[in-house]
Amino acid sequence: MADIMLSNEEMQYINMASNVTKTHILDCLSIEDRIIFIVKKGQLGAAIGIKAKNLEKLRSLFKKTIKFVEFDGDKEKFIINLFKPYKINNVTLEGDNDSTVVKVDVDVSDKSKIIGKGGRNIEIIRNLARRHHSIKDVQIK
Repeated sequence: MADIMLSNEEMQYINMASNVTKTHILDCLSIEDRIIFIVKKGQLGAAIGIKAKNLEKLRSLFKKTIKFVEFDGDKEKFIINLFKPYKINNVTLEGDNDSTVVKVDVDVSDKSKIIGKGGRNIEIIRNLARRHHSIKDVQIK
């Protein structure tokens, strides 16, 4: 796991989101019009809230799209969590522990949405994968 450097703004987002959700938030990535929070394993439901109440409250508070991802110590499970809500057919880990390359097989119909405009979505996934595990790259098949 790489050292995670948070901006003052991201630390404020974590503090405010923790107060709203009453969960332990491990990380935050703020990119343009969206914020992705990494929550402690087992706290995803609490973070989202009943009928997505917490999610909606944070959307209106930050005026940005909010996504919660559940952390997992297992690389493969964490990658699957990063790709939700899209269906993953297969995840393959290649290389040693220090420079793992993850190859993800997805449905053809979801591929363009996962990659995103200009590769934005896949770059967010790669960034978060590197921050929390020793993953060199995430590739989509």
